[in-house]
Amino acid sequence: MSQGADDAGEWQCLLEDLPVMYVHTRTEDGQAVIDVCNERFVETLGYDRESLEGRPLADVYTPESAAALEAGDARPPADADPATERRKLVCADGTVVHTLVRAVPRTDGDGVVGTRFLFVDITMREQRRRQATVLNRLLRHNLRNDMTVVLSHARLLADALDETEQDSARKVRDIAERWDRLVEKVQRIRQVLSPEDDWRPTDLATVLERVESDLNDRHPDAHVHMLRPSEGAATIRPEVELALTELCENAIQHADADDPEVVVTVGVPPDEPWVKLTVTDDGPPIPESELLALRDDETTPLVHGTGLGLWMVRLAVERVGGHVAVVENDDEGTAVTIRYPCQD
Repeated sequence: MSQGADDAGEWQCLLEDLPVMYVHTRTEDGQAVIDVCNERFVETLGYDRESLEGRPLADVYTPESAAALEAGDARPPADADPATERRKLVCADGTVVHTLVRAVPRTDGDGVVGTRFLFVDITMREQRRRQATVLNRLLRHNLRNDMTVVLSHARLLADALDETEQDSARKVRDIAERWDRLVEKVQRIRQVLSPEDDWRPTDLATVLERVESDLNDRHPDAHVHMLRPSEGAATIRPEVELALTELCENAIQHADADDPEVVVTVGVPPDEPWVKLTVTDDGPPIPESELLALRDDETTPLVHGTGLGLWMVRLAVERVGGHVAVVENDDEGTAVTIRYPCQD
């Protein structure tokens, strides 16, 4: 990975027009001093190129990132595998740029003489992440708590009022229940978009048993059956578990019968690199407006709040390299199939 000390110009030409920030440093008195940098680095930080070259790289780092630079970023071992780290750069106007950086040693015949840095600007991504975190907290702590109170009072009114007044109370109750379900879906979508670092594949049979038990406990009038494979036959990632749970709950919620039945069958073909989970219910077909969420253009249904559950299912399954398909039958209900790649 490392190159000789005289390759700065070649690397500068190669990376000058790429959408990454490139800095080529030399080591002076233990500091990383900028030899060359590309135009993207200059434009992003808002400095003149002349004022950057020959300047310690730590000068354009925040204090925390400068400490990490001093601790080792500026002197990666020649035989070390490059690691990607988060670092913050300070622009000429004082604004902070969030980046992912990879440092690679630069050597000559006698050893390491400097470092090459590649920075990717992730500021917009960080802003979106923070916005999503704030919105999630608002949904979880404010909206959901308020809707829980509204829902509780609406149920009390629906039971206490006379027949002519109950219709209004029931309408309030139904809207509160819909928003409560919507907030729950948003929480699941957040889980899919930001999975935990320690999410790992789990034994499929164990997960199916847990999901079956949880669903039957939460919906005592429903009958959820998981036709499980033998122990250890396959694994399942948490993203797919969330998608499976969503499909089962969606089937229960929209069922016509008072005691809906949902069956999950599992296929693990020995000669195919796929696991297939099929959720079958005895309810009505999925509306066309919601099925749009499984296609490329899901904007319309999501704007109106419909199809959000199916969109989350698609997002979760595609995240692990799988796909979702729907087969509908007016006489026998709906079957939704998740296929995802096997993992050791």
